[in-house]
Amino acid sequence: MPEPTVPIPERSFRSNSRLVGLYHALLRQQLDHFFPDSRLRLEGDHSPIHWNARPDEPNYHLLSDPDGLDLIIDWFGSRYVFQPVSPVPLLSSERRLVETIVRVLDLRFRTLIDIDAVDRTELFDYALEDVIVTEYLNPPAPMRLPVAMEAMRMAALSTYEDRRVSSGALLLGTETDPAFPDRTNAPDAPRYNVRLTSIKIIHRLCDGLRTVFVVDRRGDLAWAVDIERWTERVQGHAPLPAPCPRRFEHHARATRTGDHVGLVLSPSQEIKVFAGGVPVFTFANARWRLLDVPNKFASWTRAVGDQAPPGLAARLFQAAMNLSEDRVGALIVLLRDPEESLPHLVAPGDRIEDMLPLDPDAPADPDHLPPRMAKRALHHLIFSRRVGDLDASVLEAVAGIDGAVVVDRRAQLLAFGAILRITPEAILAARASEGARTVAALAASYHGPVLKVSQDGVMSMFLGGRRVWEL
Repeated sequence: MPEPTVPIPERSFRSNSRLVGLYHALLRQQLDHFFPDSRLRLEGDHSPIHWNARPDEPNYHLLSDPDGLDLIIDWFGSRYVFQPVSPVPLLSSERRLVETIVRVLDLRFRTLIDIDAVDRTELFDYALEDVIVTEYLNPPAPMRLPVAMEAMRMAALSTYEDRRVSSGALLLGTETDPAFPDRTNAPDAPRYNVRLTSIKIIHRLCDGLRTVFVVDRRGDLAWAVDIERWTERVQGHAPLPAPCPRRFEHHARATRTGDHVGLVLSPSQEIKVFAGGVPVFTFANARWRLLDVPNKFASWTRAVGDQAPPGLAARLFQAAMNLSEDRVGALIVLLRDPEESLPHLVAPGDRIEDMLPLDPDAPADPDHLPPRMAKRALHHLIFSRRVGDLDASVLEAVAGIDGAVVVDRRAQLLAFGAILRITPEAILAARASEGARTVAALAASYHGPVLKVSQDGVMSMFLGGRRVWEL
């Protein structure tokens, strides 16, 4: 006779209620870390907490609400509703990050409860935020990544010859270096970790912009390479999946294939993580931010529309990204209907297309023109010019002037350095904490898509009176 099936006993965590409560607090903390403007609302709490599943099975479920705006998280008997900052559906990457946060916390909890069933003790060895980023990227030999992040963070606190340092590392996804397949690493090579930051000379060997350290699959420091030369040998000149700040194009392209992961501690003391040919995460102001450049660029391209000349969306997006990296504020407005919107948004004196003659009573000597007329005198520099006619650096210089750059869907430049007209209703609609550039972006976005770059490096898209995304 077959042996009777023994039922799995119900496992109650009444005795572990404090531990469960701690992990619910960690859930709030981590969602706030990665999504600081979102809200997490407790909708239902069923206590005491019972677990009828096997200890090696996850204890959570993620569901989308019917309108696709919110995310429902069921975890250990509690139901949460996660609400993003903007009334738009979560990007697939954002939903995946939320799921990664819950999964990592669940794995850590189950490791504590029954290490024989789930042994993920390495999840306790590093900062929880770094582990979540690592689990999201899931690179080969993954635990090299939080070690490298820790090294970068310590280097950001260091100085060399009274200057803040920059650095970089390329974590190989392949067993050998594809740029130097015959080169073998020394058996006694040091680990690439935080201890290396105490060796001052190491900051001279690698600046992160031109040179980076290669880290092998074991996590050992292999050698320093010129990132441009390494990338050309391995990846060639294939196009990137999405725009990238000019300064880091080679770093992004280096990770396009091969499961390589790049890290850079930039001169502005941000930690940037590259994978799949794009920047994926950045660490600044003590927070990790998910970038998802491809989806956000696609959103901007759709808003610009098919009627625009080819490449217009990319040129404006690229200019904004470069200004963001240089910490230069900017406002780029693309008008859908210039004839209707321009008179309401831009004063006549700021419009390039008018090119009205200067006041005949004004002094003939340009050096003595009133400031307003002096600015008008410079309009000839880009009169009748389209975005594609300007060199990239010139476009960035124009966009970096205080005020807004206004273009139409034909790529015609209509204004630069313009102080936009903002209605009192638009000012009241903006939150009191918003700055002048954000208020201008919100008001202008009723007339077409807007890219805003703040001086802290955050790039945002606005459309229809709301912020669509931040980058």
